[in-house]
Amino acid sequence: MTQESVTYLTNIGISVVLAGMLTHSWASQGRSVPMRFWMMAAWVMVVTNCLFAARPLLPFWVGRLFPTLLVTVAHVGILYGARATAGRSILWRVLIGATVAHGVVLVFFILLGEPSYWRMVCNGLVWASLSVAAFVVFRQGPAFFWKSIFSPANVLLLHAMFHVFRITLSILSGAYEWTGVAKGLQLFGDLEVSMFIVALYVSILVATLRQHYEELASARAEMQTLSGLLPICAWCKKVRDDRGYWQQVEEYFSRRSAVDFTHGICADCAEVQIMTYKDDQKPNRSG
Repeated sequence: MTQESVTYLTNIGISVVLAGMLTHSWASQGRSVPMRFWMMAAWVMVVTNCLFAARPLLPFWVGRLFPTLLVTVAHVGILYGARATAGRSILWRVLIGATVAHGVVLVFFILLGEPSYWRMVCNGLVWASLSVAAFVVFRQGPAFFWKSIFSPANVLLLHAMFHVFRITLSILSGAYEWTGVAKGLQLFGDLEVSMFIVALYVSILVATLRQHYEELASARAEMQTLSGLLPICAWCKKVRDDRGYWQQVEEYFSRRSAVDFTHGICADCAEVQIMTYKDDQKPNRSG
């Protein structure tokens, strides 16, 4: 078994484990839209690594086109998740158009029929651009996804920097015919896939857990605020807050919880109002 085969099989195992973890997190935590995109991207990477491992057994055009294009699809899925996390609209046409354009370029290189370092340069530009775009979008979202040094945003930034470095060496190796450098770049790129997948999806899971923890802690603090003795006026039913001001019950609870009030009338009060209305309608016979 070659070193390349061992690397691909390792990537498959890692991808399956992480995709399973993301699927469990998505199913058990409300099936959020961002997690759905990341889960789908993880399973796309599983299929991608399987195709890379089976490349010697596949027709040339299949092995050169589909695995590479699926990597782009996975990057687009990550970007979708980032935009959903930041509350941004998803640019379906732009992102799908970029994926199709990359596919057209790959077909061109296949028809060219000769190995070209420009193919690696093209792939690197596409993947680096999508990673930088996801980094920028994450920076506009919750701090859990960009503030930590091990955040998903920073992982994507490092991933983009790696591709820029790889593009530079690819151009130099093609210009000066550094065949050894080209082979080393291919091997290092396969290893980087493992590190990128682990770092990205673990950081996403950690950031998501931190976000849920903060939401639960905030909800618990609200419950503690609303618990205990609550001073209320026996006549007008206003509530006294911590600063000593009297407020309507609706205003007090709306400011401290997600409760929205809607007004109605209970059966007892309705009966009283009806009786009052009838009494008001009776003619005054005094005098």
